[in-house]
Amino acid sequence: MTHPLPAVENGRTIISLNRRLTAQERVRRDQILDAVRALAREGGYQAATIRQVAAVAGTTPATVYRYFPSKDHLLHHMMIEWSVQTMAELAAAAYTGTVADRVSAGFQDVITWAADEIALLSAGISAVSSPDLSGDGLAVWREVFTGLVRTILDDPTWTDTEGKAFTLGHVLLACLLDLTATRTTPAETRDHIATAARLIFR
Repeated sequence: MTHPLPAVENGRTIISLNRRLTAQERVRRDQILDAVRALAREGGYQAATIRQVAAVAGTTPATVYRYFPSKDHLLHHMMIEWSVQTMAELAAAAYTGTVADRVSAGFQDVITWAADEIALLSAGISAVSSPDLSGDGLAVWREVFTGLVRTILDDPTWTDTEGKAFTLGHVLLACLLDLTATRTTPAETRDHIATAARLIFR
C-alpha cells in the first residue's frame, strides 16, 4: 500500500547517509521519538533537550544526532508524526455537508485535538519555524496539508491544484502558534480556522 505522505515515509525510512533504515534502526528511531514526545508533553520545548531525549530513550546524544541533525529537526519530525496521527483520527470521523462545511469541521477538530496537547504542540511549533530546517520541511508540509483535506473529504485522489490546502495549512500553523502562545482560546481558534476554511473552500 502506498503511504499517503511519501515525503514523510521517506523521512521515516532514510537516515542522513541516504540508506534505508534497518528494522533495528527503526526501533531505535521510534524510541527516540517516544522519548521526545514524553518530554515535550511534560515540559514543552525547553524540556526536550537532546541529552534528556537520549537519557529517556536509553541511548546517547551521538545516537540521537545520527537520526536527527538537531533538536529542531527532531521536534519537527515529531510534529509531522502528530499530523499523521491526526489524519488517522480524521479518517475515523464522518464529515457531511458541502466541501467547505466538511473542511471547516475537520480543521476545527484538529484545533480541538491540538488544544489537548498544548505543551507538545508548543514544542513542535517552535521547531517548525526554526532556521535549522533551512526550508527542508516545505515539501513535507505541503503533503501534510493536502493529506488533511484528502482525509476529511475521504477522497484520496483530491489534488491541491488551486493551493487551497496549502493556504489553509498556513492559516492552521498561525492558529496553532496563537493557541500555544495563549493569545487565543481554543474556541476562538476554532472560529478562526472555520472562517478561513469556509472562505478558502467556498
